[in-house]
Amino acid sequence: MLKLYLIRHGETQWNAEGRIQGHSDIELNARGLEQARLLAARFRGEGAFDALYASPLRRAWRTATLVGEALNLPVISDARLIERSLGRLDGLTMPEIEEKFPDVHHAWHNGGPRPHIPDEEARETFIERTRSFLQDLRAQHHAGRVIAITHGGTINMLLMTGLNLDPERPLPFHIDNTSLNILHWGERGARLHLLNDTCHLHAPQPTFGTYSQYNAVQKINAAEVQ
Repeated sequence: MLKLYLIRHGETQWNAEGRIQGHSDIELNARGLEQARLLAARFRGEGAFDALYASPLRRAWRTATLVGEALNLPVISDARLIERSLGRLDGLTMPEIEEKFPDVHHAWHNGGPRPHIPDEEARETFIERTRSFLQDLRAQHHAGRVIAITHGGTINMLLMTGLNLDPERPLPFHIDNTSLNILHWGERGARLHLLNDTCHLHAPQPTFGTYSQYNAVQKINAAEVQ
């Protein structure tokens, strides 16, 4: 049986401002670094993991290096884990999208087919690269525990493809910064064991199999925009 721990990177300033990040290579802010440190503390003492993969974008890579240090595990870069680019929307807030791309904003908030966004990564490409990552992962790791530190949109698509949900539908899952999401493959296929767990951001809180104490911090509600 294989358990895949999917984790979103810590907060960036663009997350705090509600800006679309996409392929933009934004570093963690001070809050994001603290989130990543608390995440790493959660993993410390949790036993062996077989591999740690990460998106090469700095916000995910920095989060992964802190987790890797806690686990004494090298980080493996995989470009298939980067966020989806939304082209001309990258760097914009929702009010700016409403002003500059009102048809896109209307479709997002009212349903219906979404117009094409100039320079966006094709959804078919996004689906294929996330599916390819899962296929290669399962071919290499038939059992054990594997971590992938990536982005909110990418985690959504990995969950949808892993659970055989329709990848063409709007992304359904809310994924907070440094949240933990676990897919478990067993005899009956993939099952979702955990979704959007951020208990490490406040204390007291459980680890995966035990209970331990961390310094109390306020729970952080990150922007929904990835």
